[in-house]
Formats: sequence, structure tokens, C-alpha cells
Amino acid sequence: MSRNILRILYLCAIGLLFVNETEAQFNRKKGRPIEVGITVGASNYMGDLTPAIAFNETHPMGGIICRFNYSDFLTLRGNALFGQISGSDKNYADIADRYKRNLSFKSNILEFSGTVEYNLSGFTETQRFNPASPYLFAGVGVYKFNPMAYFEYMPDVHTVSEYGDLSQFDGQWIELQRLSTEGQETTKYNERRRYSLTQISIPLGIGYKKQFYDVWAWGIELGARKTFTDYLDDVSMTYVDPQITGGSNTGLSAALADRTPELRDPSLYNDYGNEERLGAARGNQTTSDWYLFLNFTFTRKITGGKAACPQF
Repeated sequence: MSRNILRILYLCAIGLLFVNETEAQFNRKKGRPIEVGITVGASNYMGDLTPAIAFNETHPMGGIICRFNYSDFLTLRGNALFGQISGSDKNYADIADRYKRNLSFKSNILEFSGTVEYNLSGFTETQRFNPASPYLFAGVGVYKFNPMAYFEYMPDVHTVSEYGDLSQFDGQWIELQRLSTEGQETTKYNERRRYSLTQISIPLGIGYKKQFYDVWAWGIELGARKTFTDYLDDVSMTYVDPQITGGSNTGLSAALADRTPELRDPSLYNDYGNEERLGAARGNQTTSDWYLFLNFTFTRKITGGKAACPQF
């Protein structure tokens, strides 16, 4: 899927370079300017598996943007963005609780959003007046995600007697939401609802943009997305009895809900029958997860705008 997104961005860039609009034609256009372009950069996340930004979990992102410059100080913008996020307790192996938990995930993020940019010093979209401005932005978005975990079959750990035959899943990325790894919508934990894979986010951030020709502009921005879920990484609440998760979703759910046995260190593992293990925190459900984009923008005016030279 990510390769298809890169192909689309490439075609958009080629299309922008070969727009058959002369400077004289631009000067004759009237009204507020509209810009279209592409954005490329990096994506990351903060959540239960990465409480701070882990730079080794950074991934490429890209997308298509459209701007409508309502005034020198206000710009309306639409975005279609694609990126990937991931996290792993192995990044914090020096912290005993995280090393023992041993969870990891990755997820694609597809976002459609609308934002308002406030140009702090005004932006007149020509080189003649105010060709550059820092800006703040905020808005609302709809995004789709789907956390997955890589499963490595270990015959001495994932025994047939305890988990059933899981050898068929060896080397696969497994979708976690359908497995109810924290007992969602099982008989005992029916109050734990299965989280939706399509949700609302609030984009917030800062940026800087500059005109380098009268029809072209570039920019750089850092944006964070506030979400209303703690399940970007499929980790939030507590461990549950594997007979509950495994009973409704096969032993694969039990194996991916508790990955401590994969460490093959008996001193770290308390059996689920131990009361200290049952109900123990698997994540921190009091905070929501975030995802972030650091990206460059390249846009071209397709209509409207101030003339670059006086019209007579």
C-alpha cells in the first residue's frame, strides 16, 4: 500500500511541474488564490509502547494538500495523508517492567483532515510583499489505523497443549483488534468494547512557509494529532485470563496478549493463575495515544492570487 501512495505522490509532482500556465495568465487571474501540492516527511507516535519519541521508530509519510488563502492571515487547508507508526518495549529493555512486558506493534495511518493556518506575520503569496510567514494550525481529522504484531512461532513456548497449533501463523503480521487481546466483548469483560479502527483526531502544530516564485511555495511543519483512543498500539488496560481471550479467539490471542514467555526467562514470568498477574496493568488507560508528522510541503497556485506586477 505504501508503494502505491509513493507512486501517486510522484505522479502529482510531475503533474505540478508540467502545468501549462504562463506568468502572464497568472497575472490576469482574479480572486483568492488556491494552491495544490504534495507533502513528504516522517511519522512517529507516543503511547504505551513509546512514552517519548523513539527516533528508531520513525517512518516515511506523504500526502496531498490543498490550500485556500482566505486572507493574508488565514489559510484554509485540506489534507490526505498516509504514514506508519510503530513501537516496541525492546527500546526500553533497561526498564524491568517494559522488558518483561515485551510487546510491540506497527500500524498504517490514513488521515483526511481540514485545518486552519494562522499566518503570524501575514502571507501575501507573492515575492513582492510578504513572501514568508511562520504559522500555527489546528483542525479536525478522520483517520484509519489497524495495529498489528509480528508473530514468531516458538515450539517450546507456544505449545500445542496450551495454545493449540500456532505454527501456521509463523512469520505473519497479525491484526490485533479482532483478537480482543484485553478481553474486549467477551462474556466476562463485555463492558470493554472493541475499539473502532476509524476515529477522530485533532491536528495541532506549527510551521513556516515561503514563496520562492510567484506561483510556487515551500514549507516545513511539525504537527501532532490528539486522538481519543488509547489503542493505537492495542495496549491500554489489564491482563486477562488466557482462557477468556483464547477461548473466544483461539490461542493466538492469548499468545499475543502476553508475550513475556517469548523471552524464555522463567524468573520473569508469573503464571496467569497467580493473582498478581491477573488484572495487572498491561498499559496506562488514563492517557490517549498521539501520532505525529514532521513534513515538508511543496505547493503551486492553480487559480487566483495577487498579480506579480501592476496590471494596466
